[in-house]
Amino acid sequence: MFTLVLTLPVVVSRDPREAGRISAMAFFIGYACAALAPLLVGALRDAAGDFQLAFGLLGGLGLLMLVPITRLGETSKP
Repeated sequence: MFTLVLTLPVVVSRDPREAGRISAMAFFIGYACAALAPLLVGALRDAAGDFQLAFGLLGGLGLLMLVPITRLGETSKP
């Protein structure tokens, strides 16, 4: 998966500048989610008393992220 994530911006971009912009956006969002997810999971666990709500929300967000991923191929077509 990690290799795929690193090569995806190169595959879907038209030129090196666009690949850089897509990579920067992906890493910014990825690191922000990685930093905030433990806080969110902990807060939801404290509020609900278990991890079901927290991991259900994270699973839903994972499915929601499939929408922009499917649109990446459309932007690279001429």
